[in-house]
Amino acid sequence: MAAEFAIGDDILVLNGRVLEIFTRLLEDSKRYHVEFLRVNGEPHHDGFKVRLGAAYGENDITGGRRWKMTAEQFAQFRAFIALATAARESGPGA
Repeated sequence: MAAEFAIGDDILVLNGRVLEIFTRLLEDSKRYHVEFLRVNGEPHHDGFKVRLGAAYGENDITGGRRWKMTAEQFAQFRAFIALATAARESGPGA
């Protein structure tokens, strides 16, 4: 069963080992296999700045999306991303 997380105009869907981002008013979605996915979240004022996209080099991210999240949204996002991390760590066929 797919897991979902919604933020602003975006809905993130994790279906097996593929994370897809749907954005309101855009026809195309962005898809990432969990093996290529990288996430960065840093404290920013009273919330967090988050970036999700394709891993690039040692620590960089290319493409993807950026969001500003409240602490509550960030906690929910971390729980959602933990599912993607678990899918990556469990290997193919998960």
